[in-house]
Amino acid sequence: MKTLAYTALYREWRPKNFEDVVGQEHITTTLKNQIQNDRIAHAYLFCGTRGTGKTSTAKVMAKALNCLNPVNGEPCNECEMC
Repeated sequence: MKTLAYTALYREWRPKNFEDVVGQEHITTTLKNQIQNDRIAHAYLFCGTRGTGKTSTAKVMAKALNCLNPVNGEPCNECEMC
């Protein structure tokens, strides 16, 4: 199998934690608080126009929920789940 000599920009620059998500502070603060307080809803709907951070926020949230050592609602980015 041939290895690629490049990394897609979205993979390299996608936010790794809630703090890195730009322009959605009210959303990321709410999600972090829900994770910290263990008050997770059974479903979340991320909607909005293109480029607003829906996928990035959802990926960070999934990482934070599955993280073995979360820090203040943020994923540790060090454990095997992250």
